[in-house]
Amino acid sequence: MYDQMFATGMKNQWQEMVYLDLFSGSGYSQIRGTSDILQASPLLALQIPDRFSRYIYCDRDAENLEALRRRVERHAPGTSAAYVPGDIDETISQVLELIPRGTSNHRVLSFCFVDPFSVDLRFSTIRRLSERYIDFLILLALGMDANLNLPVYIEEHHTRIEQFLDNPNWRAEWKAEEARGKRFIPFMAQQYAQAMMQLRYLATPLERMYLVRSDQKNLPLYYLAFFSRHRRGYDFWGEVMKYSDPQLGLSLG
Repeated sequence: MYDQMFATGMKNQWQEMVYLDLFSGSGYSQIRGTSDILQASPLLALQIPDRFSRYIYCDRDAENLEALRRRVERHAPGTSAAYVPGDIDETISQVLELIPRGTSNHRVLSFCFVDPFSVDLRFSTIRRLSERYIDFLILLALGMDANLNLPVYIEEHHTRIEQFLDNPNWRAEWKAEEARGKRFIPFMAQQYAQAMMQLRYLATPLERMYLVRSDQKNLPLYYLAFFSRHRRGYDFWGEVMKYSDPQLGLSLG
């Protein structure tokens, strides 16, 4: 829904629009424990009436990307698409080369979907992307990784959360918030939003994030957090939040 609102709503204001998927996978997802197979984000982004000008798909697994390439060619022949294999933290320079630089006569707007399975994503990668005109929808895997592995990450020699938040002082700040009764998952989400504000993105409070819970125990799994430098993007995201069914629309199998 957001892909469609973004691409249709912005098509007359920008000469080129780019869709960027940092963890694209193969294009299909099987719901765990079932035989149900669904189209995933890379192919869903091709199903909208007003397509993006170009698509950039990234994944660590080269076989996933090759499968995705074949599926894109089958579902949407003629699509302008690029495929970047490897760890996005290491291939970010290559990705940036694929995003056209805008000019006063040729304005370029990008939408980046980021859905990792963990917090193993450096904030420096998001910062480099933010040098362009780009909106983000980021899956913050806080229940699936950060909260579960907190006893490990809290040790001084682990740098994953420090790099994820771009905050070497996160441990001291967490201890202070923990003493006030704050829970770790909301703490992490707010820390990430504050880091995005340092990149001149508008404030994104917790109530503007979409919390997805597990089907079985109703435990928090992750937040979907939207970030833009323009209010119009939040108008679109607000519509998505309004019409999403918390039980069906974004639930995990």
